[in-house]
Amino acid sequence: MTSGDVTDAGSATAVPGGVAGLTPQWLTAVLRTDAGLPDTATVSEVRAERIAADSGFSSLLYRLHLTGGDGLPATLIAKLPAESQARGAMELLGGYRREIAFYRDVAGRAPLDTPRVYAARMAEDSVDFVLLLEDLRDWDNADHLAGLSMDRARLAVANLAALHAWSVEPANAVALQSFPSLATSVVRDLLVPAFAPGWQIYRDKSGAAVPRRVARFAERFAEMAPQALSALTEHSMLLHGDIRADNMFFDGDRLKIVDFQFASVGCGAADIGYLVSQGLPSEVRRGHDESLVREYLGALQDRGLVSYQFDDAWRHYRFAVAYLMVLPVITLIGWDTLPERSRALCLELTARAVATADDIDAMEVFA
Repeated sequence: MTSGDVTDAGSATAVPGGVAGLTPQWLTAVLRTDAGLPDTATVSEVRAERIAADSGFSSLLYRLHLTGGDGLPATLIAKLPAESQARGAMELLGGYRREIAFYRDVAGRAPLDTPRVYAARMAEDSVDFVLLLEDLRDWDNADHLAGLSMDRARLAVANLAALHAWSVEPANAVALQSFPSLATSVVRDLLVPAFAPGWQIYRDKSGAAVPRRVARFAERFAEMAPQALSALTEHSMLLHGDIRADNMFFDGDRLKIVDFQFASVGCGAADIGYLVSQGLPSEVRRGHDESLVREYLGALQDRGLVSYQFDDAWRHYRFAVAYLMVLPVITLIGWDTLPERSRALCLELTARAVATADDIDAMEVFA
């Protein structure tokens, strides 16, 4: 990835408070700081088109159509904070700051391909931020509801292994300082208690049978979650944290990954467990959990990380499968305001997580 203008808060160019602030003048000033564009680049007109309105929960996404000359890209993607309740939740979780930090400290350095970033700016005194990213409209954005193929899942596993191995190299330790632990107090105090009401909505709306051992675990989720969080922070690797299929763009055997608002530090198998248990349809995944964990460890070993052994990784994988169903479940709390596709997606992801937890008896690892 070629990095453009990645700045800290306090940049001379003010951070706009919304899409209306992405004026031709503002864009011209920002894009002229990009080393890959001429310093005479000028945006004469801009048209903002809202995209991903039915799948973006925590941010607003726009495709900016630019008119101008001197090598300007025809379109860019602008990412801005949400205007809904999600904005407050992301402020508590530090999600927007995590993503800015990822583009500032990691993208272009770690062996994980992302869209080119033209600007990554955040205000000092609010959660206002703006990301200007390469438009991947010609790439194939995976459909999270349809799920990944096994070949695409393996490619994602290899890319995650590259990030994880890079992050434990001593020379890169400073990059991890911008990211919280997977088990922050906010996660324990905000996400874990939200599971119960979300789970009740899942049971009411899905109509799907839940295996008895998974149902018992779900009923005791708040009691069991601390054990999972403790296990999933036994190692310190930089995790994507929300490695959903719709955060992946494919071009043949190339993959670019987006959305780093949940980037955190923990055991690498947490990313793998989330990817496999929720990103693959159950009929595609079933019977391949262990082999995918072994492929992941092989990819780590190819990059020189040999200390993560199968027994530990498999235990972490099982904890992750059980615990990380919290993410689609708590999203269901907003059922009344969710678009229809988002409702279907959360129900499907929860069903996949339930099936995986049952298939591998994930609950067995809980004491």
